[in-house]
Amino acid sequence: MASSKDNAQDISFFLEAKTPADVRKAIFKLALPAMLEFMLMMLVQMIDMIQVGSLGPWAIAATGLAAQPTMLIFSVFSALVVGTTALVARAAGAGDREYACRVTRQSFVVVLLMGVIVTAIGVPASGTIIRLMGADADTIDPGTIYMKIIMAGTVFTVGNMVLAASLRGVGDMVTPMISNIVANVVNIFMNWLLINGNLGFPRLEVAGAAIATSFSRLIAFCITMHAVYARDKYISISIHDSYRFEPDVIRSVLNIGTPAAIEQLIMRTGALLFARLIAGFGTIMFAAHQIAINIDGLGIVPAMAFQMAATTLVGQGIGAQKPELSEEATRQSIIVSTIIMSLIGVAYFFLGKYAIMIFTRDAQVISLGESALKILAFSQPFTAVYFVVAGALRGAGDTKYAMYASAIGMWVTRLGLGYILADLLNMALIGAWIAVTVDMAVRMVLVLKRFSSGVFKEYSKEYGKKYGEEYSEEGLSESI
Repeated sequence: MASSKDNAQDISFFLEAKTPADVRKAIFKLALPAMLEFMLMMLVQMIDMIQVGSLGPWAIAATGLAAQPTMLIFSVFSALVVGTTALVARAAGAGDREYACRVTRQSFVVVLLMGVIVTAIGVPASGTIIRLMGADADTIDPGTIYMKIIMAGTVFTVGNMVLAASLRGVGDMVTPMISNIVANVVNIFMNWLLINGNLGFPRLEVAGAAIATSFSRLIAFCITMHAVYARDKYISISIHDSYRFEPDVIRSVLNIGTPAAIEQLIMRTGALLFARLIAGFGTIMFAAHQIAINIDGLGIVPAMAFQMAATTLVGQGIGAQKPELSEEATRQSIIVSTIIMSLIGVAYFFLGKYAIMIFTRDAQVISLGESALKILAFSQPFTAVYFVVAGALRGAGDTKYAMYASAIGMWVTRLGLGYILADLLNMALIGAWIAVTVDMAVRMVLVLKRFSSGVFKEYSKEYGKKYGEEYSEEGLSESI
C-alpha cells in the first residue's frame, strides 16, 4: 500500500511536470491501478450474473430489477463522494494535509449516519419498489429478497465509497484496488457456496448472491478503514481525532458534491425508467438488456479509470494554481481513453455474440444481446471523451455543468428518443440502444464545449483567492 511519503511524491511529480510525456506518466500511474480495480469489480458483477444465470432468465431479470433502484438509492451519497475527492485533491495540491484529513473525517461520519437511515427505510420498502419496477410474477419474490439483503449492507457500501474517494483524491489508487480485489475474491467464492449450495451450504439461489455481495462489501469496508486509520497515510484519521460536526467543512463538500448527487439521481432515475420501459417487453428482452449492460460495464472500465485520474489530477492542479496542468491532464486522458475505447467498440461489433453466450444459451437472448452490442459499439469513442471531460470538470469543482449535460442526455435523448424508437416505432430493444448511443454523443459535445471555454483558469483563480494567493497569468507558461 502507498505510504504518506509515496503519496506526497506522486503529487509533487505531477505538479512539476514539464512535458506531455510527464503528464501521461502521472495519468497512467493513477489510471492503471484504478483500471485493474474497476475491471475486477465488473468481472465479479459479470461472474455474479453468470452464476445467477445458471438458474434461468428469471434470475437475471430479478437481480437486474433490484439493481436499478438500489443504484438510484446509493446515488444520494454521490454528493459526499464527489465533494470529498475534489476537496481532498485540491488540499493535496495546495499542500494542506490537515484540511484533507478533516474533510475525510467529516464525510465519513455523515455518510455512516445516512447509511443507517437508508437501511431502515430501504429494507421494508424493497417489495414495493420491485413491484413498481414492473416485475413479472416470477421475479417479484426473488427480486425483493435480493434487494432487502443488499440494502441491509448499505453502511458498509457507502462507508467504503467515501473513504476510497478520499484516498483517490491524493492519488492513492492502490489501497482501494487491494480492498476490492480481496472483496471480489470473497464474493466469487461465496457465490459458489450459496447460489447452488456447495460444501454442505444451503442452496439459496438469488438470496445467496445477495449475501455474497453484501458480505464482500463489508470486507472491502474493513480493509479500507484499517488503511485510513493507519498513521503512515497522507490521509489518516484516528479514533482520538475530533469528530465534532464542522458545518463549514460539510458545506464545502456539499457545495461541490450536491450537483453531482443530483446528476446521479437524474442518471439513476432515468436508468430506472429506461429499465422499466424495456421490462415492459418481457423477461427475455429484459434479460438480454441486462446482459448487455453488464458487458458494457466491463467495457467502460478504461473510461472510468481515466476519468478517475483526470478528476484527481485536475483537482490537484487547481489547488496548486496550475490550471495549465489540469488542462493538459484532461487532453492526454482524452487521447488515450478514446484509443482504448474505440478498440473495445470494434470487439463489441465483431465478437459480441460470444460475450453474450458466456451468460446464457437461450437463443433469443443471444440474438437480442448481440444486436444491442453492435449498436453500442458506435458509442464507445463518445463515452471515452464524455467520461474523461466530465471527470475533469468535477475535479475542478464544476459539477453543475456535468449535471446539466447528464440531464439533457438522459432525459431528452435517452428516454425521449428511446420511448419514440422502442415503443412508438416498435423497435423495442434495438431502438432503446440506438437512443443510448445518441445520448452519449450529445453529452460528449456538451462537456467538450465547457472544457474549451477555459473554465479551469477561472476555478484556479477562485481557489487561489480562497487561500489568499495572487493568481498570475505569468505562471501559465512555466509548465507544458
